[in-house]
Amino acid sequence: MAALCELSHMKLRLLLVIIALSPLIIWLTYKPIRILAPEFNGLDCINNTICIDDTSQLDIASELYSSAYAFTKKQVAPFEKNPRVIFCSTPHCFNSFGLNEMRAVTLSTFGIVVGPRAWDCSFLSHEFIHHLQHEKLGNFEVWLDTPQWFMEGMAYSLTDKREVLDEPWESHRAKFELWNKHLETNNFWQRARSL
Repeated sequence: MAALCELSHMKLRLLLVIIALSPLIIWLTYKPIRILAPEFNGLDCINNTICIDDTSQLDIASELYSSAYAFTKKQVAPFEKNPRVIFCSTPHCFNSFGLNEMRAVTLSTFGIVVGPRAWDCSFLSHEFIHHLQHEKLGNFEVWLDTPQWFMEGMAYSLTDKREVLDEPWESHRAKFELWNKHLETNNFWQRARSL
């Protein structure tokens, strides 16, 4: 009986160690989680909306944020919560979030990471639209139910004025524009929820 009790205590201690180390293990193995605490990833968070790896670039980042914010609010809808943007001026910073080949990414409503090749108002506006989509449609619903053609088609339709995009983006944009063609603006998000 004593041996069984000691075995149970060992299992309990092991479980407590695993639970205690879980945040560190997740931090080290799933790098996008670092968006929740960019300060621990070596960035300076200037306020609730802008974090940056090189504070000498803060004026440029602030202007990009303001321009993309105004564009998205005017073209799509007001934000429920101002998006947090992490501006990475180097590939090292961007890759530290595990994003490697991308240019920018929106992780639900948790934040947006902008890599060095995406310091442009159209890229940031594209990501702001994704943030709004998550706000309006729900994070869980977007991941499970919302078609890719809607998510990317809307963002490309509103922000990318190139005549022809690479596939599948061009097809997504065309499908979104066809869907949106005769849609009344007052029921846009309601219709989007039913996709």
